[in-house]
Amino acid sequence: MLIRKPQRGVSIVEIVIALGIMALLLALGVPQYATFLNNARIRATTDNLTAGLNLARSEAVKRNARVEFVMTDEEPIASLVNTLPASTSGMNWVVREWVPASGTFTFIEGKSGLESSGRDEATPIVIASSSADATYAGIVSFNGFGAASVTRPLQFQISNPSGGACAAAPTPGPMRCLNIIVSPGGQVRQCDPRVTAAGDTRAC
Repeated sequence: MLIRKPQRGVSIVEIVIALGIMALLLALGVPQYATFLNNARIRATTDNLTAGLNLARSEAVKRNARVEFVMTDEEPIASLVNTLPASTSGMNWVVREWVPASGTFTFIEGKSGLESSGRDEATPIVIASSSADATYAGIVSFNGFGAASVTRPLQFQISNPSGGACAAAPTPGPMRCLNIIVSPGGQVRQCDPRVTAAGDTRAC
């Protein structure tokens, strides 16, 4: 005759302990995950801008023509290519070719800052651009040789204030902010303002 062993369930105490452990792990992990997401938005925005600048330069060389990279807050669509108001902190960008024969621009490509970066009102990514070249006003032109229209290096600083301060001194914070530098020769590169070691190619 087979003797069945009594089945034993989970006690209330075990459930409470398991829930407590889960709550502790969530409490420790959620802030780190939020920081990771906010830093990912910075990286996505930086990559998005870098791609646009490199596209403008390569198209200028390929077409042997003046091609502009325009930062704007307007919708980046072809129908607005000739009337885009430029902005040094615009959230969108458009690449367009100047056609001297018609005195108009040809649309090449446009991107919204919302694509892949989560740049909405709740989590705004801030782009601050600066250059000692007084002619820069939100438009970077590249000529057929790939050179940029600026006479001094142009720098884009990408940050995420809603995620916290940048990790660089003097106000260290959780955000790994990034910069993009465009040289007068047209070279486009990303750099990390936290890196200060001489000879490190990541330094700004």
